[in-house]
Amino acid sequence: MEILRDIGEHGFIRAIREKFPMALCGDDAAVLSPLAAPVITTDSFFQGTHFHQWWTSPEKLAVRLLEAALSDIAAMGAKPVCVLSSVMLSPEMEVSLLMDFYKGLTSRNDCPVVGGETIRGPLFGITLTAVGDCGCMKPFRRNAVKPGDSLWVTGPIGRSLQAPELLEKGRNGILSDIERNQVELFLAPAARFDVLHDLRRAGVKAAIDISDGLFSECSHLSRESSVRISIEINSVPLVPFARNNPLGACSAGEDFELLFALPAGAPSPGEKYFQIGSASLGEGCSVTANGKPVEMQLLGYDHFF
Repeated sequence: MEILRDIGEHGFIRAIREKFPMALCGDDAAVLSPLAAPVITTDSFFQGTHFHQWWTSPEKLAVRLLEAALSDIAAMGAKPVCVLSSVMLSPEMEVSLLMDFYKGLTSRNDCPVVGGETIRGPLFGITLTAVGDCGCMKPFRRNAVKPGDSLWVTGPIGRSLQAPELLEKGRNGILSDIERNQVELFLAPAARFDVLHDLRRAGVKAAIDISDGLFSECSHLSRESSVRISIEINSVPLVPFARNNPLGACSAGEDFELLFALPAGAPSPGEKYFQIGSASLGEGCSVTANGKPVEMQLLGYDHFF
């Protein structure tokens, strides 16, 4: 079993460059072609805080982290351009594990790895800096919601509800079919670049990705746009596992669907999208169930609570 200590930092970098498509690597910094409207974001993921290595294969784990980082680019209405990966690694990590991880990290043909950094540390962690481009179009913004807009989501909510607990339970091989499906949904998110054409055509100007929970993202839109957001909980589409716990599903986070505002009078973006609420004059957020007020006790993930 070969470990990082056996080949060193330069041997590791040489190995991944030889095995995987990593465009523009080799100089002190990557030189990109001119971008019309660049969009840049950074996400960090650390073992024990954001993931455990036993959750899934290294390749699938890398794809999950990549798609999670790219979701912020999709939320801005941009297309992916490239990523930079800075990794913290223990000298005792297996080289084969890391090769599998980079296989997943380089899995998108439209988003090559163009550089990064490697440092030594006590555990496995990675920071992904993702670059996108809006081209000639304006980016979607959180402050662009207007009174009278309708609120929509691009897909079912609740894919992370109890998922870490189910993964732990699954180590004993006792998951039901619906539990197993929930775990698979959690481990395989996809940044929603596929919906951008429909949203642009419908006139969308405001969007946010649902990474910290639907209620939390509604609060962000309300605060940044100075509007009141109202959500009808029974209109929110839910994954099968979450259908008996809609409030928990809307607080759980890590759905990586898009929440977007459709201007008043704009055409529907299509049948595969779900209207869940509206914006009006005022501030804050409210939730109803069949028109009756519902108390929001959980507002989503917070790193410091």
